[in-house]
Amino acid sequence: MPGCAAGVAIDGAAPVIRGYGLADLEHPVPIAADTVFETGSLAKQFTAAAMLLLVQDGKLTLDDDIRRYLPEMPDYGVPITIRHLLTHSSGLREQWSLLALTGNGPGTQVHDLSTILDLASRQKGLNFAPGAEYLYTNTNYALAAIIVERASGMSLQRFTEERLFRPLGMRHSRWREDFRTVVPGRAMAYASGSEGFIANMPFTNVYGNGGLLTTIADLLRWNAFLDRPSDLPGGEALVAALQTPGKLRNGTPLEYGLGLEITRAHGLRLIAHSGSTAGYKAWLGRYPEKHVSVALLCNNGDVDSVALGEGIAEQALRAAGYVERRPVVSASLPTTSPIGPAGLDPARYQGLFRDPVTGELAATTVVDGELALQRGSTQRLSPMGKERFRRADGGVAQFVRENGKPVELVLGNDRRGQRFVAVAPAIAGPAALDAYVGTYYSAELDRRISVVRNGNRLVMRQPFAVEWPLTPRFADGFTTRLRGTSSFVFARAPDGKIDGFSAWVNGARNIWFVRQP
Repeated sequence: MPGCAAGVAIDGAAPVIRGYGLADLEHPVPIAADTVFETGSLAKQFTAAAMLLLVQDGKLTLDDDIRRYLPEMPDYGVPITIRHLLTHSSGLREQWSLLALTGNGPGTQVHDLSTILDLASRQKGLNFAPGAEYLYTNTNYALAAIIVERASGMSLQRFTEERLFRPLGMRHSRWREDFRTVVPGRAMAYASGSEGFIANMPFTNVYGNGGLLTTIADLLRWNAFLDRPSDLPGGEALVAALQTPGKLRNGTPLEYGLGLEITRAHGLRLIAHSGSTAGYKAWLGRYPEKHVSVALLCNNGDVDSVALGEGIAEQALRAAGYVERRPVVSASLPTTSPIGPAGLDPARYQGLFRDPVTGELAATTVVDGELALQRGSTQRLSPMGKERFRRADGGVAQFVRENGKPVELVLGNDRRGQRFVAVAPAIAGPAALDAYVGTYYSAELDRRISVVRNGNRLVMRQPFAVEWPLTPRFADGFTTRLRGTSSFVFARAPDGKIDGFSAWVNGARNIWFVRQP
């Protein structure tokens, strides 16, 4: 079966690299220390590093408006800066979700950077105002790669080869500019099929957001540079910028720097990033205080690379002699009552709620006599009084009720939260479904989608047998499985007839489709 290559570097010891499983099931070839894998989003830190080198060269600044280098992009009234791209706070819609809506998502046709720029340039709206939120989207880094190429006057491959890979001894690292290129020593990627593993390769020429081909040894060399940046001219400033957490325009700090996630684990600072593309999975993590690095590259799409990588890192910390000292927590009285206020009827808080900004759904139901929140997973809600409930994860659920019915739900902590509003139940019956049948067009995607009846259900249909069955979830709202759970909210004209719908797909909000005559 396919597997992984893993490497550990601990200060004062030689790196340890091991291979497990097969790099190629058809021949078969075992995974070795020098096997080449694709990294997925782990590559973003290298795109960010290339941008920072251009800053040092005086070719650009992180606060430049991206339209200086990408004049094709619309003017949204508020500038989108390069920093917004690199910290995922631009508001740009997710490229893969937009392409999935067209019926031409990853794996269905070959895309390149010009495809992404053309797609992004036709978006009339943003997910949010630049700098207002953090939302991870690949569009940010695909556009960043184009900016690097235009500002430097050379390809991202040539620029990073000359300025990063060759100086740092990363001999096996290169960008997948053309998926057809023969790469000696590359592991093929796989996914589980009904009768065993099937090939699952990334057939795309988009890079910058992903698309880096590399080895465990090269990634450990990169992490060693991040630990000792003096190995590269200007390295100290470059590494400091990569590892500085970003901020929203209201000053809220992010757990993301420039292409790197900055969190804490085991009482230590953790600098890491994961990656996933087709059947490749990756994780690269570093505990700078203990000079411990872990690199993981897999060709098995079923692997949870984050959990596996963090598990290896925990063992590496122990091997380095680190013992986490957890604070002693004194026993305290529970803040919530498992029974709740006398006479509390959990059924009074049942309902379906929708975040009007993100399109996300949340439901509250009674399970075994207690109120439960369904939002991906299900967790119990414990009454706190004053329409507030404590969630199992420690957060708070605050209800607003009118005329005895819940009309609003806020999920968060005592200071801030995510607001959901109650939605009416879906109207059942064939006559109700007929109101939605028709053809709809999006100018932002230049795509028509037909909504048709298929027995007692609705189906969204595109050319070449692309179909998505729709599940009624609330009044004028349907969901389908498309890059996770996507929702389509139909709108009505003053006369009550359907005149269009908005699509909400993972990382792409509120794409409008108008009904055709």
